[in-house]
Amino acid sequence: MSEQQRVSVIVNNYNYAAYVGKAIESACEQTYPLTEVIVVDDGSTDNSSEIISAFGDRITPIFQPNGGQAAAFNTGLEASHGEIVIFLDADDYLFPNAVERVVQVWKPGISKIHYLLKGIDGD
Repeated sequence: MSEQQRVSVIVNNYNYAAYVGKAIESACEQTYPLTEVIVVDDGSTDNSSEIISAFGDRITPIFQPNGGQAAAFNTGLEASHGEIVIFLDADDYLFPNAVERVVQVWKPGISKIHYLLKGIDGD
């Protein structure tokens, strides 16, 4: 697919202050230049909002009352501008070339690309 594809990474968060910064940073550090990062905080009661806000204009932050993960994904999707969308949970992260690799294999008619995940833990 053309290098002109815009990609939206939508990070959903609910009370993952310990992890959300790493998730956002990994989305912001993608090697593919046409990547927008949208972070939807679904009514967190921890200090997630402070961490999210610290990213400034590198991301599009959205703060909403708690409605569940599906509601957060839907909110992010409505705000996105990408022809390709990647959903990222706040306790996960992307390798730097993840978006670039998805764009490389994307073709018309594809509705989903799934890739291997590497398990991680709190350490």
